[in-house]
Amino acid sequence: MRKQILSFWMAVLVAWTGIGAAAAGVTDHITVNSYDPQINYMAAMLQALEDGSAYALQVGAIYEQQRNLKIGALQLPQKLTYYFTTYKTAADILAAIEADKRPKYTQDDLTLLAAIMHSEAGCTWIPDWVQLCVGSVVLNRVKSDRFPNTIKEVLDQPGQYRPTSGLYLLHPDARTVENARYLLENGSITPDNVVWQNGIITGSGIYKSYYDRYLGSTTYFCYL
Repeated sequence: MRKQILSFWMAVLVAWTGIGAAAAGVTDHITVNSYDPQINYMAAMLQALEDGSAYALQVGAIYEQQRNLKIGALQLPQKLTYYFTTYKTAADILAAIEADKRPKYTQDDLTLLAAIMHSEAGCTWIPDWVQLCVGSVVLNRVKSDRFPNTIKEVLDQPGQYRPTSGLYLLHPDARTVENARYLLENGSITPDNVVWQNGIITGSGIYKSYYDRYLGSTTYFCYL
């Protein structure tokens, strides 16, 4: 059944690109010149990879060309990819796609993110989710065009956090380091527009709040 579905889409793609049936199995000779704006081409690529056959990889390669054409034509924020021309097997292509999904970070990023999470929510009684929200606010700021583009620059912003140099002197415990590593490898646990962490309500409203019964203070995580 899956083979029949792939055959159907290959026929459709041949019609879209205007190539002859004899060339349909050789992506090196295919020039893609159209795309459907309604199709999620990454999902289509993954479906082809799930099949994994040589024929399915040919179909996936055409999907990728159409995805790149769509990104360029509509000026979408996604980056162009060349998985099907760089790698030869479905397993290698899937591994490359998964690797690209994971945020890239340095040891310095880990050191600083763990340090600010320790500084803001390092007490042993504070639950993990609060630490993760603290780190998520930092990562959300890095992603936002309203704040600097690196963790260090975000933490160095005047009036926001302590100077970065002071954070290097802190020694977060293992729990905090692992929470920071989780965020760097998996991304923020909050919506992207949660960019405020404060003792008062700021921005456009509260996403979550935490009342510290030992210190008698409340931390608010708020939307932009």
